[in-house]
Amino acid sequence: MKRTMGMRPRPILSVRLAIGWFLLTFLCGCQNPFSQPPLVGIILWNQDMQSYDEILQGAIEGLREEGYLDGLNLRLEVTNATGDRGRAAGAVSKLKEQGARLIITLGTISTLVALDVLQGSSLPVVYSGVGAPAAAGLDDKFAAGRATGASMEVPVAEQLKFLILARPGLQRLGILLCTATPPAVATGHAAEAAAREMGLRVVKATVTDERPELLEKALTTLENKKVEALFLSTDPVLAAPRNLKVISARMLKARVPLMTPFASSITHGVLISYHADLVEVGRQAGRQAGRILSGASVREVPPEIPRVKRLTLNLRAAESLGLPLTRQLLSRAHNLH
Repeated sequence: MKRTMGMRPRPILSVRLAIGWFLLTFLCGCQNPFSQPPLVGIILWNQDMQSYDEILQGAIEGLREEGYLDGLNLRLEVTNATGDRGRAAGAVSKLKEQGARLIITLGTISTLVALDVLQGSSLPVVYSGVGAPAAAGLDDKFAAGRATGASMEVPVAEQLKFLILARPGLQRLGILLCTATPPAVATGHAAEAAAREMGLRVVKATVTDERPELLEKALTTLENKKVEALFLSTDPVLAAPRNLKVISARMLKARVPLMTPFASSITHGVLISYHADLVEVGRQAGRQAGRILSGASVREVPPEIPRVKRLTLNLRAAESLGLPLTRQLLSRAHNLH
C-alpha cells in the first residue's frame, strides 16, 4: 500500500468520521447528507382566518411525527394566498419549477387551483381543511393517483342535532350559502335534506359571490321569512371574517341563533359550532404527506375523515339571544366562550 511521507494512519479520527457520517445519514432520512433535503410547499388559502393557522400547525406536527423536520431533512415553503386564486396558482407553478416533491394545500379553493395548475404533472397534492371532498371532485383525483388528504367534513345531521338542542322548539330553519363553491352547494343540499328529515321547515337563501349588497339582500329575505335559526354551510366565501361579522351581527340583532362548521367563527358572534378538530385534521394530512415522502404512492395513502370532532359554544351570544343553554348541551362542549 502506497503511503505519503509524514501522513500516518489515524484510526481514532477515521472512526469518528465514520460515526459522524452515519449520524448525518440517519438524521437526514437515509439521504446523502450533503444533498438538499426535499422541498415541500404548503399553500394556505387565507391566513387571516384562524382555522388555516390551526391546520398549518397540525400539518407541521404530522410531518414531524413521520420523521420530517423543516431545516433538517425537509425544506418547507409556506405561501399565504390571501384569498387570491392568481397568487395561489403562481405559488404552485413556482414550486413545480423548483422541483418540489409534494404540495400540501389548506382549503378547498387552494386545492382546486393546485390541481388545475398541475394537470399533466406527477407532483402529488395532499389536501386538508376541505369541507366536502366528493363535491369538489377530489375522490376522482385520488382514484387517478393525483391527490389525497384529510377533510374537515362533519355530517350535517350531526351538526343539526346540536342546533336543535341549543334552540328547543325549532321549526323554521334558514340555510345560507354561496353558490360559487361546490362544497357550499353540496353541504347546503345535505343540510336541507337532513332538516326536512328531522321535521323542520327550510328557508334557503343563496348569494352568487361576496358582493355586500347580495349578502344584505339574502339576510333580509331570511329575516322577512322569520327563520328561527340559521345554518351556514361549509362555505369559504361566507366564512371570511368580513362576511361572517355581517351575518352574525344581523342574526344577533334579529335574535336568531347562528350555527357554522367553523370553530373560529365563534369569535364573531356565532352561537354554536360542531366541527372537526382542525389541528388534528392538519396532523392527519401531515402524516399522509410524510408517508408519501417516504416512498408510498398517492393510491397507497387513502383519504381520511376527521378523527376528532368538537362542540364549541358562545355563552355571550346565548345571553344576547336570551337562550338558556341546557346542562346536557353544556356538558358536551369542548370549548366555551
